[in-house]
Amino acid sequence: MPITALPRWSRSGSALLALAVACGLMAAAPPGAARERQPGVPFRSVFPITGLDANWWVAQYDHPADWFRTGWRNDGLTQEEGGLRFALRPTEAEDRVAPEAIAADDGALMRAGKTSKPFTSGQLQRRGWYGHGRYEVILRPASGRGLITAFYVYTGPHFGDPQREIDIEFLGRDTNRVYVNRFIDGAPLEEPPWLKLGFDAADRPRLYAFEWSPERLVWYAGETEIFRLEGADEVPQPPAKIYVDLWAGGQNQTYWSGNAPEDASGEALLQCVSFVPAGGSQGQCSDLLNGS
Repeated sequence: MPITALPRWSRSGSALLALAVACGLMAAAPPGAARERQPGVPFRSVFPITGLDANWWVAQYDHPADWFRTGWRNDGLTQEEGGLRFALRPTEAEDRVAPEAIAADDGALMRAGKTSKPFTSGQLQRRGWYGHGRYEVILRPASGRGLITAFYVYTGPHFGDPQREIDIEFLGRDTNRVYVNRFIDGAPLEEPPWLKLGFDAADRPRLYAFEWSPERLVWYAGETEIFRLEGADEVPQPPAKIYVDLWAGGQNQTYWSGNAPEDASGEALLQCVSFVPAGGSQGQCSDLLNGS
């Protein structure tokens, strides 16, 4: 079945702003990252084989925004035979503490498994800064209303930049579709497409990708192009950082992902991430599917 775009749908300016703020709040950084801009080199991380190395950082923090409902924790991401498993779980009552306690925490509460958020999950960040080239991921997203599995590049105010971002996101309420977007100076697409895939992405890990060049952005599912933007004014400027995460939508995302119920849980599986600059010939995730 061919991959097709659904009819586009409009969203209010306030809703778009809420989503932009949500994305920016999720993407904090490892210590020192705001001061250093080490350029990233081509890479291919095949997690069932290599696991996590020092080039990846697992987030551990609660953002102070009370409407953002997911706390990032180390145990929200585990290494398994099949790859890296992201697990979103509801917080047990005995592990829930006040936001003020987390804000004053020296790390002891987080190490003890405490959070101010109703859910915990995992966020993976790549060290270094990346620019034009091809970005690939092999993953299986989580299913379930209100759950969002995301692969994206981002920079923003935390790093002293306006928000610039390129997204591949799966909304767990319908994993037969994929949502793509980009942000330039904090502004998303006016009508971001939610694209019909012709298969259930949550069935098994599959390849997804985007190509970022000065004049265009092109998104792919497998080898099939699913969406493109043309023109330099439609393309964010590099550099940016690479992220993968699983989180729970709340009231601010009801129109988009749906509001995750209090007992929501879900898992996503990440097998590979790669980056090759424009014109490069280094190994990519897609080579694994072709026997290379």
